[in-house]
Amino acid sequence: MSRRTRLIVTLLIAFLAVSLVASLYALRLPLQAPNIQGVLILDTQPLPAFELQDHGGRSFVNADLKGRWHLLGYGYTYCPDICPITLSLLADVRRQAQAQGQFTDLGLLFYTVDPERDTPERLAKYVRHFDPDMHGLGGVNPDTREPFERGMGILWEIPEPRDEHYLVNHGVMIYLLNPEGELQAVFTPDYNDRGMFYFSAEQLFEDYLAVRGYALEH
Repeated sequence: MSRRTRLIVTLLIAFLAVSLVASLYALRLPLQAPNIQGVLILDTQPLPAFELQDHGGRSFVNADLKGRWHLLGYGYTYCPDICPITLSLLADVRRQAQAQGQFTDLGLLFYTVDPERDTPERLAKYVRHFDPDMHGLGGVNPDTREPFERGMGILWEIPEPRDEHYLVNHGVMIYLLNPEGELQAVFTPDYNDRGMFYFSAEQLFEDYLAVRGYALEH
Protein backbone atom coordinates (compact mmCIF):
# COMPACT_ATOMS: atom_id res chain seq x y z
CA MET A 1 0.00 0.00 0.00
CA SER A 2 1.49 3.35 -1.03
CA ARG A 3 1.94 6.29 1.33
CA ARG A 4 -0.81 8.18 -0.52
CA THR A 5 -3.22 5.24 -0.22
CA ARG A 6 -2.49 4.87 3.51
CA LEU A 7 -3.17 8.57 4.00
CA ILE A 8 -6.49 8.35 2.19
CA VAL A 9 -7.52 5.28 4.19
CA THR A 10 -6.49 6.97 7.46
CA LEU A 11 -8.48 10.10 6.64
CA LEU A 12 -11.49 7.98 5.65
CA ILE A 13 -11.37 6.02 8.90
CA ALA A 14 -11.07 9.24 10.89
CA PHE A 15 -14.04 10.73 9.01
CA LEU A 16 -16.17 7.67 9.67
CA ALA A 17 -15.19 7.67 13.35
CA VAL A 18 -16.12 11.33 13.75
CA SER A 19 -19.41 10.71 11.94
CA LEU A 20 -20.20 7.74 14.18
CA VAL A 21 -19.46 9.71 17.36
CA ALA A 22 -21.60 12.61 16.11
CA SER A 23 -24.46 10.24 15.31
CA LEU A 24 -24.30 8.59 18.72
CA TYR A 25 -24.21 11.97 20.40
CA ALA A 26 -27.20 13.13 18.39
CA LEU A 27 -29.16 10.07 19.46
CA ARG A 28 -28.67 11.09 23.08
CA LEU A 29 -30.15 14.52 22.54
CA PRO A 30 -33.85 14.92 23.40
CA LEU A 31 -36.11 14.73 20.37
CA GLN A 32 -37.92 17.97 19.76
CA ALA A 33 -41.67 17.72 20.29
CA PRO A 34 -43.57 17.90 16.98
CA ASN A 35 -45.54 20.97 16.05
CA ILE A 36 -49.10 19.75 15.58
CA GLN A 37 -52.46 21.41 15.07
CA GLY A 38 -53.49 20.98 18.66
CA VAL A 39 -51.77 20.10 21.92
CA LEU A 40 -49.27 17.33 22.59
CA ILE A 41 -49.43 16.30 26.25
CA LEU A 42 -45.93 15.44 27.44
CA ASP A 43 -46.72 14.80 31.11
CA THR A 44 -49.61 12.39 30.66
CA GLN A 45 -51.81 11.44 33.60
CA PRO A 46 -54.31 8.59 34.12
CA LEU A 47 -57.94 9.49 33.49
CA PRO A 48 -60.29 9.56 36.49
CA ALA A 49 -62.06 6.26 37.14
CA PHE A 50 -65.14 6.04 34.91
CA GLU A 51 -67.68 3.49 33.71
CA LEU A 52 -69.39 3.86 30.35
CA GLN A 53 -71.48 1.55 28.19
CA ASP A 54 -70.38 0.48 24.73
CA HIS A 55 -72.62 0.00 21.72
CA GLY A 56 -73.03 -3.66 22.63
CA GLY A 57 -74.48 -2.77 26.03
CA ARG A 58 -71.31 -3.88 27.82
CA SER A 59 -69.50 -2.01 30.57
CA PHE A 60 -66.51 0.03 29.37
CA VAL A 61 -63.98 1.19 31.98
CA ASN A 62 -60.44 2.61 32.14
CA ALA A 63 -58.83 -0.79 31.66
CA ASP A 64 -60.56 -1.20 28.29
CA LEU A 65 -58.45 1.64 26.90
CA LYS A 66 -55.18 -0.07 27.71
CA GLY A 67 -52.97 -1.98 25.31
CA ARG A 68 -53.81 0.01 22.18
CA TRP A 69 -53.78 3.55 20.83
CA HIS A 70 -57.20 5.13 20.27
CA LEU A 71 -58.56 8.10 18.36
CA LEU A 72 -61.77 9.43 19.89
CA GLY A 73 -64.35 11.87 18.60
CA TYR A 74 -67.53 12.93 20.34
CA GLY A 75 -70.96 14.27 19.49
CA TYR A 76 -74.31 12.59 18.86
CA THR A 77 -75.93 10.49 16.15
CA TYR A 78 -78.58 13.09 15.28
CA CYS A 79 -75.87 15.67 14.53
CA PRO A 80 -76.52 17.04 11.03
CA ASP A 81 -72.98 17.78 9.88
CA ILE A 82 -69.91 18.06 12.15
CA CYS A 83 -70.15 14.62 13.79
CA PRO A 84 -70.41 12.50 10.63
CA ILE A 85 -67.57 14.49 9.07
CA THR A 86 -65.42 13.93 12.17
CA LEU A 87 -66.06 10.19 12.22
CA SER A 88 -65.26 9.96 8.52
CA LEU A 89 -61.91 11.58 9.32
CA LEU A 90 -61.18 9.08 12.08
CA ALA A 91 -61.90 6.22 9.72
CA ASP A 92 -59.72 7.84 7.05
CA VAL A 93 -56.75 8.10 9.42
CA ARG A 94 -57.05 4.41 10.23
CA ARG A 95 -57.30 3.48 6.53
CA GLN A 96 -54.25 5.56 5.66
CA ALA A 97 -52.24 4.05 8.52
CA GLN A 98 -53.12 0.55 7.33
CA ALA A 99 -52.43 1.37 3.68
CA GLN A 100 -49.00 2.77 4.50
CA GLY A 101 -48.22 0.21 7.19
CA GLN A 102 -47.51 2.91 9.78
CA PHE A 103 -48.71 2.68 13.38
CA THR A 104 -51.64 0.44 12.46
CA ASP A 105 -52.47 -0.49 16.09
CA LEU A 106 -55.21 2.12 16.22
CA GLY A 107 -58.72 1.80 17.62
CA LEU A 108 -61.53 4.26 16.91
CA LEU A 109 -64.04 5.50 19.49
CA PHE A 110 -67.12 7.71 19.35
CA TYR A 111 -68.54 9.11 22.58
CA THR A 112 -72.14 10.32 22.58
CA VAL A 113 -73.18 13.38 24.57
CA ASP A 114 -76.84 12.52 23.95
CA PRO A 115 -77.31 9.16 25.71
CA GLU A 116 -81.06 9.56 26.07
CA ARG A 117 -81.57 9.21 22.33
CA ASP A 118 -78.36 7.38 21.42
CA THR A 119 -79.20 3.90 22.64
CA PRO A 120 -76.61 1.11 22.25
CA GLU A 121 -78.54 -0.22 19.25
CA ARG A 122 -78.55 3.17 17.54
CA LEU A 123 -74.87 3.73 18.33
CA ALA A 124 -73.93 0.34 16.90
CA LYS A 125 -75.64 1.06 13.60
CA TYR A 126 -74.20 4.57 13.44
CA VAL A 127 -70.52 3.84 14.10
CA ARG A 128 -70.42 0.81 11.80
CA HIS A 129 -71.42 3.06 8.94
CA PHE A 130 -67.97 4.69 9.22
CA ASP A 131 -65.79 1.75 10.24
CA PRO A 132 -66.82 -1.79 11.18
CA ASP A 133 -64.40 -1.80 14.13
CA MET A 134 -65.34 1.61 15.55
CA HIS A 135 -66.77 1.50 19.08
CA GLY A 136 -69.61 3.69 20.28
CA LEU A 137 -69.55 4.75 23.94
CA GLY A 138 -72.21 6.28 26.15
CA GLY A 139 -74.25 5.46 29.22
CA VAL A 140 -77.16 7.17 30.91
CA ASN A 141 -75.65 7.45 34.41
CA PRO A 142 -74.20 10.98 34.72
CA ASP A 143 -72.18 10.07 37.82
CA THR A 144 -70.09 7.48 35.99
CA ARG A 145 -69.90 9.49 32.74
CA GLU A 146 -68.80 12.78 34.31
CA PRO A 147 -65.27 11.64 35.30
CA PHE A 148 -64.61 10.59 31.70
CA GLU A 149 -65.88 13.88 30.29
CA ARG A 150 -63.91 15.86 32.85
CA GLY A 151 -60.70 13.94 32.23
CA MET A 152 -60.99 14.37 28.47
CA GLY A 153 -62.23 17.96 28.53
CA ILE A 154 -65.45 17.13 26.70
CA LEU A 155 -67.89 20.05 26.63
CA TRP A 156 -71.55 19.96 25.62
CA GLU A 157 -74.93 21.54 26.35
CA ILE A 158 -78.54 20.77 25.49
CA PRO A 159 -80.40 24.10 25.26
CA GLU A 160 -83.74 24.42 26.99
CA PRO A 161 -86.60 24.25 26.17
CA ARG A 162 -86.19 21.32 23.81
CA ASP A 163 -88.45 19.26 21.62
CA GLU A 164 -87.97 15.80 20.13
CA HIS A 165 -85.73 17.23 17.39
CA TYR A 166 -83.38 19.15 19.67
CA LEU A 167 -79.77 19.87 18.72
CA VAL A 168 -76.83 19.55 21.11
CA ASN A 169 -74.12 22.18 21.37
CA HIS A 170 -70.73 20.55 21.78
CA GLY A 171 -67.03 21.12 21.25
CA VAL A 172 -65.13 19.92 18.21
CA MET A 173 -61.98 18.09 19.25
CA ILE A 174 -60.32 14.80 18.38
CA TYR A 175 -58.41 13.00 21.11
CA LEU A 176 -55.51 10.55 20.93
CA LEU A 177 -55.12 8.16 23.86
CA ASN A 178 -52.00 6.08 24.43
CA PRO A 179 -51.89 2.36 25.37
CA GLU A 180 -51.83 3.29 29.06
CA GLY A 181 -55.30 4.78 28.68
CA GLU A 182 -53.93 8.32 29.05
CA LEU A 183 -54.69 11.38 26.98
CA GLN A 184 -51.66 11.93 24.75
CA ALA A 185 -52.81 14.64 22.33
CA VAL A 186 -55.78 16.84 21.49
CA PHE A 187 -56.21 17.77 17.84
CA THR A 188 -58.06 21.02 17.22
CA PRO A 189 -59.96 22.12 14.10
CA ASP A 190 -59.31 25.04 11.82
CA TYR A 191 -61.86 27.50 10.45
CA ASN A 192 -62.90 27.95 6.84
CA ASP A 193 -63.72 31.27 5.16
CA ARG A 194 -67.28 31.02 6.48
CA GLY A 195 -66.12 30.67 10.07
CA MET A 196 -67.04 26.97 10.23
CA PHE A 197 -64.98 24.31 11.99
CA TYR A 198 -63.18 21.79 9.85
CA PHE A 199 -60.34 19.26 10.03
CA SER A 200 -57.96 18.56 7.17
CA ALA A 201 -57.63 14.82 6.59
CA GLU A 202 -54.03 15.25 5.50
CA GLN A 203 -53.11 17.38 8.51
CA LEU A 204 -54.80 15.02 10.96
CA PHE A 205 -52.94 12.02 9.55
CA GLU A 206 -49.61 13.86 9.59
CA ASP A 207 -50.18 14.94 13.18
CA TYR A 208 -51.11 11.40 14.19
CA LEU A 209 -47.87 10.06 12.67
CA ALA A 210 -45.86 12.84 14.32
CA VAL A 211 -47.21 12.09 17.79
CA ARG A 212 -46.76 8.35 17.38
CA GLY A 213 -43.20 8.84 16.12
CA TYR A 214 -42.39 11.12 19.04
CA ALA A 215 -43.89 8.68 21.56
CA LEU A 216 -41.84 5.85 20.04
CA GLU A 217 -38.63 7.73 20.89
CA HIS A 218 -39.58 8.44 24.49
